[in-house]
Amino acid sequence: MAIIHHKIGIGHHTLVNTHYLSDTDAAVFSPNYWTSRDAVKGQAKGRGTTLFVQPDSQQQWVLRHYRRGGLIGKVLTDQFLYAGLHRTRPFMELHLLDYMQQCGLNVPVGIGAQVKRSGLIYRAELLTMRIPEARDLHHVLTEQPLDDATWKAVGSAIRKMHDAQVYHHDLNVRNIMLDKQEQVWIIDFDRCAKRNASGWKKTNLERLRRSFEKELGRSLTFYWDQQNWNTLINGYQDA
Repeated sequence: MAIIHHKIGIGHHTLVNTHYLSDTDAAVFSPNYWTSRDAVKGQAKGRGTTLFVQPDSQQQWVLRHYRRGGLIGKVLTDQFLYAGLHRTRPFMELHLLDYMQQCGLNVPVGIGAQVKRSGLIYRAELLTMRIPEARDLHHVLTEQPLDDATWKAVGSAIRKMHDAQVYHHDLNVRNIMLDKQEQVWIIDFDRCAKRNASGWKKTNLERLRRSFEKELGRSLTFYWDQQNWNTLINGYQDA
């Protein structure tokens, strides 16, 4: 497996995982390509629409078009300032996913990335492998409590990410997933990066705690309390 860069045309670049994409056909980054093949199997709404597409009978991929959030997103929507190809958000995310895969972390497999540049701005897409039969932690906790072993596994997964020196820009209850085997996965590595030192790790954990507290305050049913957090931290410290 290798991550290969292709220049498709002026300002048009792709980065592909050769285990899954053997050519430079940029059509795979277009929703129309999958719709025409009746291969769109679902979608998730966030800043934009993320599609779940099925290239074959064995797997599903996640196609995400990068969009801005906040007030600036109301104006620029999906336009980003170009400061070099290596600093574009999808290229950085795909390389980071590849690094974490090599570290043995439970994160999505990166399939490919696309950047289309026009002057000083670019638009972009990312393809990743969908984690089979997995639900985000928020979804799970609105339906059932977790046992101590699972809370410790969540803490352990975060610790392994931190030991690989990976900073997660938006570590929250919706970016941690559990599959049918109770394995813990961490997703959404947009604007994340490898960092030196360790001071930011505590801040990462505090951000996660605030997301639990926020959901506890807004959801009618949400199975989380201080003891669950303590168990998560024990798993983090023991990993």
